[in-house]
Amino acid sequence: MCDYKAILKEAIEKNPDVFINEWIKYFPEEEKDEEYRHYDDFLGFFEECLETDLDPNSDEAKALKMFLEKLVEVKGLDKFFNFRNSVYTCYLKFPILKYLDSQGCFNFKIVSKITSFFESLTSSIIVSVLKKSEEIQRTALEELEEREAPMAEVWEGVIMLSIVGTLDSNRVLKIIDKVLDKLNEKETDYVVIDISSIYDMNSEVARQLIKLHNAIHFMGTEALLTGITPEIAKSLTHLDIKLGDIKTFSSTKRAMEFIINERRKSV
Repeated sequence: MCDYKAILKEAIEKNPDVFINEWIKYFPEEEKDEEYRHYDDFLGFFEECLETDLDPNSDEAKALKMFLEKLVEVKGLDKFFNFRNSVYTCYLKFPILKYLDSQGCFNFKIVSKITSFFESLTSSIIVSVLKKSEEIQRTALEELEEREAPMAEVWEGVIMLSIVGTLDSNRVLKIIDKVLDKLNEKETDYVVIDISSIYDMNSEVARQLIKLHNAIHFMGTEALLTGITPEIAKSLTHLDIKLGDIKTFSSTKRAMEFIINERRKSV
């Protein structure tokens, strides 16, 4: 059996263009210089992988994977995973196999090893890309939820919660969990809920607000509803929606004045 590693290493060190020219020949002239650098860097990492007999679990293979993941960012997902009707990492093997064939070193065992190495790289990169995409989506969703329901202590024992957008049963459960965690951390007298930025006031939203109010009430804290705009008031009246015992105010200023007066009474 021929020593494919020695043959490839010698070519990489003495005549890398035998591979690189095959890779870049399909690119426009204005892109060839940049692509040449990419492939030259790839050969440097690949040569180190040859030292491990193309072990896909080696540190050298992990370093190559990191380099290729950077190329995913440079080229973009579409160009990387749809590269000349192949995947970029799978396409890399073709000039390598072509050169080995020209050197009389082309057999099933060698082809299988090289193919398995690049297939493993491809699979590993796909998993990394998917995980990264999921992480980005999760982080974006958390940031969006935080922006849609920011919460902060505005005064000793007073928490301000602003609800932006729409309010459905799934979202209100998340908000309830968030508020209850805060109330469990610190003794709180009032939670001021600002609904002035809710997009559409309807009976479903009203039911969710009552749920939120009750959850806060069960923790021994009073919930005050602020931001009752004329439009929201008209909607509540038109739909004959009753908010039960929830105290409502037109503005946060009015709610804070109420809290100040209540605290004065208790002194």
